[in-house]
Amino acid sequence: MSSAYFALRERLLGPLGDQLLTTDQLCEAGRVICGCPESLSLYGVPAPELTARGLRVLGRTAVECSKDPHPSVVAELIAELTAGLTAEPTAELTAEPAAEFRRPLGRRPMVVDLFCGSGNLGHHLGRRLGHPVYAAELDPLVYATASHNLDRVGSSVVLRLADYREVLAALPARSECDTYVVEPPWGAAFTPDGLDLTRTEPPVPQILDDVRRSRDGLPCLVVIKTNDRIVNGSLDGSFEGGVHLRSFVPEPVLPTGLNAEFHIYRLGERPPGPSR
Repeated sequence: MSSAYFALRERLLGPLGDQLLTTDQLCEAGRVICGCPESLSLYGVPAPELTARGLRVLGRTAVECSKDPHPSVVAELIAELTAGLTAEPTAELTAEPAAEFRRPLGRRPMVVDLFCGSGNLGHHLGRRLGHPVYAAELDPLVYATASHNLDRVGSSVVLRLADYREVLAALPARSECDTYVVEPPWGAAFTPDGLDLTRTEPPVPQILDDVRRSRDGLPCLVVIKTNDRIVNGSLDGSFEGGVHLRSFVPEPVLPTGLNAEFHIYRLGERPPGPSR
């Protein structure tokens, strides 16, 4: 199975990377990556129906996107957490983060998807939470495809063709329940040995530092997608000084190292110490 996965991954990120996939190609990707064609689903639409519904998926997007139903589960977890963060601490949420979040929330919270890709995760977060969603995508082709799809499904995501730092600069902190989606391209960070978040493009620690600076010390929530084999302690190291709130580990369909996981953190100011 892993050899079939890596062979398909090479095709989808290589010769098919900038091409719109046919229904047959989408179904093949669903079988190899997700276990069956219907499990490759975006915006609530399964692979066999995507092209018929006028939706467009690039080869590289089929590999890198957050596929249904995972975004809906993550959105539900965020909804539970943000409700709990303004109430009394519970057994699932330690007293420390809950207490720190019981300050006035200020303006309506927002969702910021820093590396939009398909936009599926931000789309589901916005629908479930009822918050405005702002997204950045630097690649013009990915931007055009995502814009088309989000419009097609009636999404409220506001997508901008820009570097994520430009979007951060334009969006001052609104609330301690603001949620940032961090899914940078993995590139050389992903190997058969595992995923090193210090080697993503750009590195996750750099992205988190940029988020902190943009918020002038006000905490927030961060959602990050990883695989199930993190190397070099790079997840814990990236979120040094943050608080892990919840993880969602879907039932694996591939060998270890090839399955997605989602982690939710409270991010505050960087702790004292040497800068990265």
